Amino acid sequence: MLRFGIRMVAVLSCLLPAATVLARDVSREQSAVQYARQEYEQAEAEYKADLAQMEQTRKEMEPLKKRLAQERRKLGLAEKRRQEAKARLRNAEAALDRAWKE
Repeated sequence: MLRFGIRMVAVLSCLLPAATVLARDVSREQSAVQYARQEYEQAEAEYKADLAQMEQTRKEMEPLKKRLAQERRKLGLAEKRRQEAKARLRNAEAALDRAWKE
């Protein structure tokens, strides 16, 4: 029986360092998971903030897009009016030239 006890102590003494190593590995892995979780939470918060900012910018751009379309239409009408006025000016100048020549 004493031999059995000695053997058991010998077996347990061999397993004890392995258990310590295992405990250190688990502790290290737990720390790695905690660090990775914090990093993910920070990245998730940054993503959500950027998404919200993008949506805000999109909302702010809608009226500007409409205004830009209106300005383009206005510019198109102004260009047409300018070209028509330019043609009338050339016609008037040509008529004046003819009047001077006669």
